[in-house]
Amino acid sequence: MSTQLQAELVSGRRKSSVVAGALATAFLTGISLIGTPAFADDGQPAKVADGTYESDQDVLAAMEKTDPVNASESSMGYPAGLDKDKDGNVKVFTLADVQSKYDPEQAVKDAQTAATQYAADEKHSAPLRESAKHLADGWSDATKPGGTEIRQNTKDNALSGGQSAEQYCNMTNTDSQSPSYGQAAPCMFVGKVDEKYPQRGASDGLTGEGKLTYKVTASVADEQSTTEGWQVGGKITPTISGDGASVGGEASFTYSYSSTSTTKVQNTRESDVEISVPPGKKGYLEGRANGATYTGYIVVRDLDSSNQEHVVAIPARVFIQAPGSSSSVTWVKRLTAA
Repeated sequence: MSTQLQAELVSGRRKSSVVAGALATAFLTGISLIGTPAFADDGQPAKVADGTYESDQDVLAAMEKTDPVNASESSMGYPAGLDKDKDGNVKVFTLADVQSKYDPEQAVKDAQTAATQYAADEKHSAPLRESAKHLADGWSDATKPGGTEIRQNTKDNALSGGQSAEQYCNMTNTDSQSPSYGQAAPCMFVGKVDEKYPQRGASDGLTGEGKLTYKVTASVADEQSTTEGWQVGGKITPTISGDGASVGGEASFTYSYSSTSTTKVQNTRESDVEISVPPGKKGYLEGRANGATYTGYIVVRDLDSSNQEHVVAIPARVFIQAPGSSSSVTWVKRLTAA
């Protein structure tokens, strides 16, 4: 990249489309990453399902009624809810893991369609609508890609300029003098439902006749994006205290495109739960996340220093909060054969 071009990027004198595209480089000033997580205010009482349940199928059917999830989902930007192991490291999903469920070329088309819908929705800010247009159509004066660069796994994510996809996608332009002020890097996750309402911890339980008592709650740390209405998500920490209690630890989530600006997950206040265990049964309490894990791709439109566009599809598995739910966890009373 020439010194003259770097200067043009810094001063914002180049026309808007090129400056927006140069998010892919490290030379554009006024760019900042997603900010520090902040805990949400205490909200509603912890959500406890009515009745007791003896099968996973019954639990899933009940939660479908209260917190329905979609068969496919999209979220703007880089997904906060990437599937992680118990140590907080992102799990690596390969192209082979994902491709059998979702074709990458179809995923790119779906991402472009969702981005076009986002751009047409006037409830979103003009800069973010422009960002979505770039994801769908690219930049007017850039060389178009010959095809999709399909990556082999979640960590195969290097982009132009030496950035990772996470670094690139979590950037927004905060230079008020730039014609691209408020725009975000053009990225989106699209996925097909894989696992609904995954478990978020459970108690040890009691076998035989008796009574179990617990106190439950969940705290939420939101990732506060510098660009409201683009990608946001955060982390939840469910807590059980009482008879033989244990939890699954901290878990990340992403808001879906359809709920990004309308529904936010809240901290929950402590609630009491009591389970009566009859003879011949085992009783326990489990937490179920209000959402689903989706298998798909992080779709990125990148621009290199030669003004050449690159459309990249990166395999990933992401937990997305149920679009209409403001509670992170439903606590379910379970009974099984002893």
